[in-house]
Amino acid sequence: MYVTLSRLDFILGLVLFPAWLAAALLVRRQAGRPTAGRARRTARIALVLLSLALIATVARLVGFIQLANLDWVFVEDRRAISTLALLLPGALATLVLTLPRVVSAARRRPADRDAAPSEAERAQAASVRTVLPPQITAVGALGGFFEKFLPPHRSTVLNLAVGLGVLVLAGVLLTVRARARVRRFSRGAAPVRRSAGRTWGVRLGTTVVALGAAFGLVTFGINDSRLPGTFSMMQGEPDYGGGPAGGHSHMAGGPHLHGGTGTTAAVSVDSLKGPREGKPDRVFNLTAQEKQVKLASGRTFTAWTYNGQIPGPELRVKQGELVEIKLTNRLSGKTPVTIHWHGLDIPNGEDGVAGATQDAVQPGQSYTYRFRVEESGTRWYHSHQQASEQVKRGLFGPLVIEPAKQARSVNKADKDVTVVAHDWETPGGSYPAFGNSDVLERRTAKAGEKVRLRLVNSSNLTKTFALTGVPFKVTALDGTDINKPGEIKDELLVVGGAQRMDVEFTMPLSPVRLTDAAAKDAGIIYSPDGKGDIEPKLDGPEFDLTKYGEATGTPFDAGSKSERSFKLTFDDWLGFYNGKFGLRQTINGKVFPDAPMLMVKEGDLVRTKFINRGEEDHPIHLHGHHMLVLSKDGKKTTGSPVWLDTINVRPGDQWEVAFKADNPGIWMDHCHNFVHTGLGMVMHLAYEGVTTPYSVGGKAHNRPE
Repeated sequence: MYVTLSRLDFILGLVLFPAWLAAALLVRRQAGRPTAGRARRTARIALVLLSLALIATVARLVGFIQLANLDWVFVEDRRAISTLALLLPGALATLVLTLPRVVSAARRRPADRDAAPSEAERAQAASVRTVLPPQITAVGALGGFFEKFLPPHRSTVLNLAVGLGVLVLAGVLLTVRARARVRRFSRGAAPVRRSAGRTWGVRLGTTVVALGAAFGLVTFGINDSRLPGTFSMMQGEPDYGGGPAGGHSHMAGGPHLHGGTGTTAAVSVDSLKGPREGKPDRVFNLTAQEKQVKLASGRTFTAWTYNGQIPGPELRVKQGELVEIKLTNRLSGKTPVTIHWHGLDIPNGEDGVAGATQDAVQPGQSYTYRFRVEESGTRWYHSHQQASEQVKRGLFGPLVIEPAKQARSVNKADKDVTVVAHDWETPGGSYPAFGNSDVLERRTAKAGEKVRLRLVNSSNLTKTFALTGVPFKVTALDGTDINKPGEIKDELLVVGGAQRMDVEFTMPLSPVRLTDAAAKDAGIIYSPDGKGDIEPKLDGPEFDLTKYGEATGTPFDAGSKSERSFKLTFDDWLGFYNGKFGLRQTINGKVFPDAPMLMVKEGDLVRTKFINRGEEDHPIHLHGHHMLVLSKDGKKTTGSPVWLDTINVRPGDQWEVAFKADNPGIWMDHCHNFVHTGLGMVMHLAYEGVTTPYSVGGKAHNRPE
């Protein structure tokens, strides 16, 4: 509903300006027509254009009201300016003042069509009451063209005042011009005609001034938007979420934190590490290197890989184990890398974010991560250095954590398969694949076997999967088990960027097919003999995680009192970001590094509301924590508790979540569509008393997006 209304509002916003401009020009031309017949014909055309413009205006107003009924937050700033402040006053004035006069002129039947209009008729057609309202409305409708250039998330009262101020100024200037024209007509004077040379001189001068002003604005915008060569990840304005404003530091490596009721000794992220001593239970070596790779279809391309394979090797560990991973960078040139352990609530110093928890690992260098795995389930790992390029090109892989003890042997799957969905960029275009397979793959499973598929979406965009031919259960979301999942069939599984979903089914005698809706001719078919075929069913309802499974107890819920409460509105804004023009992705109207920094204290219960007013999905990933979903669009969850590390906030969605601040550090909190990350949708969760010695940029060339 929101997407349809939003797109209709955008289209109408673009249509209204030319519609009102054409109507205003025709209304103004009535008074200058040389004959009564031509004046009447002009009035009739103007009446049609006015009617169409008014109908379009009513349509936009109806859409505005419907969006406001969904929630006022969807219209409170830019749409309020363009619709209520800029468009509506002029449209009402046109309806009351201009339209009756144009209708009268259109109905008038002159005795002599070739005679000049009477002085009274010409005066009425040229009067301010006739020509000014559609002109004002055209000026206001121009706001629809520039709506995306207006900064979002500003005060409604201020926005309305600014909009009305623009209209008043335009009204004064247009009134002066209209009255001068009325005086000329009342004296019977002919329109003033400039010489051709003078006319072209004025036009040339106006064009030069306009181009110069535009060039100046563009140059200023480019330079003003450039990020500093080096800056702290903690540069954003702190938001305490209604809690006490304790100590914090904006500067990397500050020795002490000042603020609140006293001075707090700083804790560096370098001290928040996994165990340094003890023999690890698992040791892995991951080498970042460039390699020519081949998809199952035979398409070849150059990828950046861990250990020369795409995706990187699957790392399997057990809950409670001490894990050591050595990263070696053998990429050529100046391409530093890191590894972030997505969905693992490990110590902050092991999180692998360049410029926040470490310096990126330079070519020829190595870096070792050590941590104890306290949770279980499906996770994945990827570079968090220039991730918009490095993940796309292959620097990622699956990570599976098996529980320390299987609750019951009946829970163990006969086939436990990780399926990583990725869009591979090749010289021939982008190709969706499961792992490195971009074709229809056939696998065998005996009838009666329990099959677990761990779906991992490593792409930027939301994936929709269909499991056809068998009833199945969704057993885990983002690696956390669902309580008492029930069987479903033919429901579409929507998995946002970076999210994971585990599904289980018992193999029947007939084939079962897993399909990515973006690649209908590819996928995986399971059958007892590796043969057979089945068409994917892609028209079913979407799986609703808020109603699935059975409710059970949680350490906190929607009724619990929280120490911090944040409201984060995701939007877009046309403008310059780091020297490039694009659709900046904003959080509360700001972009990284000026986006809000969420300040918490260890032990706080934190409640957060995510609102998406844009046109694209935003999979918001909070590092180092799992969030309990409390409600979606104002409706509380009724099924199993849902714990996620990535919330896929789709256009028009409002999610409310809560988490316990029990893992001190400086944690990225960002959109996992790395295109959006590169356009500014990055913020941080910062614990009071924690600092970092690392910076973005600098000699290490840290680029955390």
